[in-house]
Amino acid sequence: MRFRRRHRCNVAHRSEARRNARKKIWEDPTIIEEMFNDSEWQRYQEAADDAVPSQKMARHIESEIDRDEQQALRREVRLRRANRVMQVGIAAALLFFISFQLWQPSQRVAQPDALHYAQQDSGRVAVPRWVSIFNDSDQIDTVHLPDRSTVHLFAQSSLRYRDDFAVAARDIYLEGKGFFDVAKDTKRPFSVYAGATKTTALGTSFTIDTHREKQHAAVELHTGKIVVASTADIPAFENVFLDRKGASLLLDANMQIVRPERKEKPARLAETAAPATTGSQLYMENIPLPDVFATLEQAYQTNIHIQDEHIRTIQYTGIIDPEKETLVDVLTVICLINDLHYDTHEDGSFHIYFRKR
Repeated sequence: MRFRRRHRCNVAHRSEARRNARKKIWEDPTIIEEMFNDSEWQRYQEAADDAVPSQKMARHIESEIDRDEQQALRREVRLRRANRVMQVGIAAALLFFISFQLWQPSQRVAQPDALHYAQQDSGRVAVPRWVSIFNDSDQIDTVHLPDRSTVHLFAQSSLRYRDDFAVAARDIYLEGKGFFDVAKDTKRPFSVYAGATKTTALGTSFTIDTHREKQHAAVELHTGKIVVASTADIPAFENVFLDRKGASLLLDANMQIVRPERKEKPARLAETAAPATTGSQLYMENIPLPDVFATLEQAYQTNIHIQDEHIRTIQYTGIIDPEKETLVDVLTVICLINDLHYDTHEDGSFHIYFRKR
């Protein structure tokens, strides 16, 4: 207990001594100068200077700051690149989605021509384009095909063919009546689809008519050779081969071949040089044109004049039906076959000439 009281007394004594010392220093600052000389004070200043960070540390701090700034810049650049890639990807995905939506409707609607062609040639991807021609006049329209063939399209008739006609197969579709003068090409047969028939030739001339009333279709050969086939899934008739000038094929509405019987034999025709008749049809075989025109004058009650004497030596073979064919159509076919042409006069008569070269 004494030790504790003595300890408290000593602590109080030291505190009082400190206060007195501070009071004296405050009242007389020269006491400090007397206690510390100049050399001791200089050593204190040097120690204080050593405590200040060096230039090496300052450079290190600056380099660390620069490195942090560069890292932050690199992170910003990477972020911008990632955003740009993401934007491009989103745009590409939207473009693909829109294109797919636009493509789907076009695939749902199949054009008949394109579908028919795709069935024939599945190897092609592009949808073919077609050229369509309709003759709505009362005159014959001459059409020049890309392969140098010529079609004389009669009134109220139409035809169509692919725009790459000269490159692909030479297929043409006819509705009505047309006279075909085919350019020869042994590698690419020339085929005409008309009235559920297909007429194929290499280099020849022929006429097809689907405007007939009682007959469904009529095909007449003028030069060369042709083959007529049925296009039905179950052929209505066997292929017919025509290789004689003036030979013809008639089909009724049931696609059955009409085989009219002539009242006179060909020998009789050669002797009399006059056409044979069956019903309303006139059958002519190697008949001189003057006799042909005389028969037409009587049938159509119209005058026909030959303007060149050399025309009188030409013979004609064919079938004419005055009840179903106009005189203009008949004369057009005769002139096309023999390289002739005709003029009409005010009195309704026809004048026949050689075609000018």
